[in-house]
Amino acid sequence: MKRRTFFAAAPLAVLPGSGVALADAPQLDQGSAVDPLVTLYREWLSARREWRELADLPGNENWDDPRSLAAEARENDAEDMMLALKPASLEGIAALTALAWSLVSPGNLDAEGFEAAAQSYDCRVIASIWRACTGLDGYPVT
Repeated sequence: MKRRTFFAAAPLAVLPGSGVALADAPQLDQGSAVDPLVTLYREWLSARREWRELADLPGNENWDDPRSLAAEARENDAEDMMLALKPASLEGIAALTALAWSLVSPGNLDAEGFEAAAQSYDCRVIASIWRACTGLDGYPVT
């Protein structure tokens, strides 16, 4: 099982200490809508949210329902496009930071384990960039 797939299977929840639900996109500055990374980030979040919702469907235990596969493909396409672009705003940098967080974050641990794992050097750096770009407390929204 791919790490991304495992992560996506996590139930929608509020990240410890963040006050932000995983399915909620942060309210990035609407003036930055010209930055294509922000639009792609929203598509990426939408695809991830849809995949999580479909993951619990009866008969989709192997996540091979065509709708799950389509959502995963949308997520992967948005991710690939995000990586091909240069950010044009702080919000674009925040979008890439959220993508980086999804790749190195502590994972699907209990609250105490998550907080401890989030203190790794990699996680602290990414969370710091997220906070600087968004003004939000907590961890990147993925």
